Amino acid sequence: MKYFSILFRIIHKQIILPFQESHAPVNEVCLGTSVGLIWSMTPLIGIQMYLGLATWILFRIVRIRFYLPIAIAMIWITNPVTLPFFYYIFYVLGKFTLSILGVPSAELDFGVIYDVMAKSDSMGFLSGLWYWTVFLLDRMGLPMFIGGFVVGIPAAIAGYPLTYKMLNAYRTRLAEREGITLKEWEEKHVRKDIGLFSEKPSLNPK
Repeated sequence: MKYFSILFRIIHKQIILPFQESHAPVNEVCLGTSVGLIWSMTPLIGIQMYLGLATWILFRIVRIRFYLPIAIAMIWITNPVTLPFFYYIFYVLGKFTLSILGVPSAELDFGVIYDVMAKSDSMGFLSGLWYWTVFLLDRMGLPMFIGGFVVGIPAAIAGYPLTYKMLNAYRTRLAEREGITLKEWEEKHVRKDIGLFSEKPSLNPK
């Protein structure tokens, strides 16, 4: 029960609140979800947020915006609490995919995962995180990367329309509380300076 309590607090603080408190255009939030899901499903814990930031900068260079706080929120889906579960799933899916492609990979049973979990629990946060990272890259390597993308790409594709639907539903409820329509709520609360594709504001608006 303690595990689920910790997990719920992380989900609420790191994932749910950023969506509820966002006043970015809905398309920017949706794209942020997709970008965050791609990076969250890679075995690169510790640098995933930096990769999300680098992606945001690259997108801005080509004049496409996504809402960075949402991308970071989605990256937090794979955190030190959920890491063992997700990464074992990635490993299993990766091995299955490689077997279909005829690529050999080393076997690893769940007992080894359990031993690593037990040992990392006895360490401090940073040392435990480092221990997990070395193990993941050294022992689970290629299968885990492949499995991450097997999960991450469909999740990113599905994340866009799901975010669009859920965020609009949430904002519709907020609008109803104010006695206005969703369109009126967006005109009142949503940031209007730049949309998904950034444009320089006109100095002489008509």
